[in-house]
Amino acid sequence: MSKAVVAFVLCVPSVALALGDDATEKKADPPRVAMCLPLAIDVGETTKVIVRGWHLEGVKELRSSNANVTLKVLSTSRAEVPNGLDVKRVGDTQIEVEATVASDTKPGNVELTAIGPDGDSKPHVILIGSEFPLTADKEANDGFRQAQPVQVPQAVDGVIHDKRNVDVFAFEVADEQRVLIEVHARRHGSALDSLLTLFDERGNILAVNDDQKGSPDSRISTTLRTGNYFISLQDAHDSGGPTHPYRLVIRPESTTQNLSP
Repeated sequence: MSKAVVAFVLCVPSVALALGDDATEKKADPPRVAMCLPLAIDVGETTKVIVRGWHLEGVKELRSSNANVTLKVLSTSRAEVPNGLDVKRVGDTQIEVEATVASDTKPGNVELTAIGPDGDSKPHVILIGSEFPLTADKEANDGFRQAQPVQVPQAVDGVIHDKRNVDVFAFEVADEQRVLIEVHARRHGSALDSLLTLFDERGNILAVNDDQKGSPDSRISTTLRTGNYFISLQDAHDSGGPTHPYRLVIRPESTTQNLSP
């Protein structure tokens, strides 16, 4: 065999090795969004929002599906995973965002997309304003005596802030009507697995709902007579923390709800 042929044969393994190294090189993961805290932003306001998820460290831009909603990235960082929660559920990185909503924006949803060096995230829905009068969860409202007064219709933005925390709301029905009580949480990435319980004014349980048609978001639909009622909202596993935000909506069932996905 000639020296030239021998040299060619000896070179082949190194070429194959180089090709193998390229072929097995791991592709970087694109950003993924788990949730936004809070779940909703107000119309005509500028709100600080924390976007939690995975592989968000390199994100420099957040794109909005609505031209009336502008999103400014302020910082990115690692995110603490609350005790007892799965990082696969709540994420381990976060973006601090300044979200501004024009005053003429209609209530509804907006999709945000995280733009990273290794690709874009799937769109994530955040709520804008509310079709119904909106209030915030006010602590302490952990029992019948401390129940927070609300009306029908009403939207409440809150957080199950700790383990075994229960938020209780009181409302009155002036005339017999069919009422829908619904939680918006897991569908928007919240770690909350809601449990809703409806009581009459004497504390008797009228209805309970954990999961509604396969969704961890609870929903109660019932006809109520004239009187006073209580709603309790908690996590079905007694979990809680900053990653457990919710929107509770109470409304006559005949009313169209534009915030449902």
